[in-house]
Amino acid sequence: MPIQRDHHLPLAPDWECKATINDNGIIQLADPAIAALSAGDVRPNTWMLEVRYRATSHWKLPAVSILDRSKSQATELFTQYLEPNETGKRLINLTGIESLDQLQLTLKHLTLEADVTLLGFRNPDLANGPILIIAPHPDDAELAAFGIYSQHPKNTWIVTITAGERLKRLDKQYWPGLDDSLDEASQRKGFIRAWNSATTPLLAGVPAEQLIMLAYFNDTLAELFEKPDTVVPSQSAPTLTPDAYRQWNKLSLPSDSQAQNTGENLQRDLTWLLNKIKPTAIITPHPDIDPHADHIASTRHLQAAIEQSGHVPDHLLLYANHLKSTRGFPRGPAHAAAGVWPTHVTTPSPRNDRIASFPLSIEVQKLKALALHSMHDLGGTPGLERQLKRKFKRLLSGIPSADWSDYSGHDFFQTHIKAHENFVLQHLKKS
Repeated sequence: MPIQRDHHLPLAPDWECKATINDNGIIQLADPAIAALSAGDVRPNTWMLEVRYRATSHWKLPAVSILDRSKSQATELFTQYLEPNETGKRLINLTGIESLDQLQLTLKHLTLEADVTLLGFRNPDLANGPILIIAPHPDDAELAAFGIYSQHPKNTWIVTITAGERLKRLDKQYWPGLDDSLDEASQRKGFIRAWNSATTPLLAGVPAEQLIMLAYFNDTLAELFEKPDTVVPSQSAPTLTPDAYRQWNKLSLPSDSQAQNTGENLQRDLTWLLNKIKPTAIITPHPDIDPHADHIASTRHLQAAIEQSGHVPDHLLLYANHLKSTRGFPRGPAHAAAGVWPTHVTTPSPRNDRIASFPLSIEVQKLKALALHSMHDLGGTPGLERQLKRKFKRLLSGIPSADWSDYSGHDFFQTHIKAHENFVLQHLKKS
């Protein structure tokens, strides 16, 4: 018996339409006006199909393939994978389609109830103004939003909060035996990761002047938020100061040359950057979905800086690179569709959140794989136990082994090289 589990976010769609799926998998919309929306309304926006599914296998990954029937021969756009051995409510990502009245689904290892609901969300026009990406660590911007910043490179600013210098064990340094102390190895780890953050976005054409390393310390951001006037040392290299990793910044920061790891300094730097950049959109971790303490705190520091600066962006785009007690999400191999996070959020009052999904072409997905490869923290080979578990799960998944693109050993090369990048979109009210 499949496990009952609904995924739910309290959302406010811009379009909502009841629909049915017939025996051939063709989606039939109840509202003719929505079915007749032009490609100019459909293509640039986010579309989700709210369904109730039942997996038919304990191990094989349920698969929903989206087909476009608008041309003489139906074309498969992408496939979204769901949880095996589960049943419940899910959102199927249709974003990237051209028409709403020419859609067909093919199913594998699951059944769908016939009654479904189409949800549509207007995507923000990111070409309208500066985009500010908040990355708690080097590689977070690439994982969450490489597709976005590769499409708007001249408009994008990336602010990396920490150099990710913390090293918990000497035998985990990137180059075994290079350094003899945890302090030295940690400083070197921060050095190469700061270099990664200063160079990887250049692959997509983001100007070097718009790449900012703040270099506050890894795994201290929550404490900095709780005690903003307290100096907190790096947990593995106590003699460090943030200035150690700012050498590639083309822009001088208010705390340069006197930088100490304090929340006050961090928020002052963010406030100054907000007033300089004046972003219309800010991309930052979702503090209620991404459980990483640094990710939650990064957004809390940003919110405090917005209040201090007086500059309010038009909207926030919230991402989640980590999920609590969940591995391998979004499901399936690289280049599959990206589903919405497996979460169940209930709030006592209505919320106006939306989903913003941005499709990535195959070429952009491949360039994203290259960008992730340039990040040293995503390198290396998983241990034998991890390799065996992965091989066993893939064998049971029902997906041919040739479909798993092993661009590297890290899970992110499957989970984050996907056909979409997804965000919770929040419009901010200006006083």
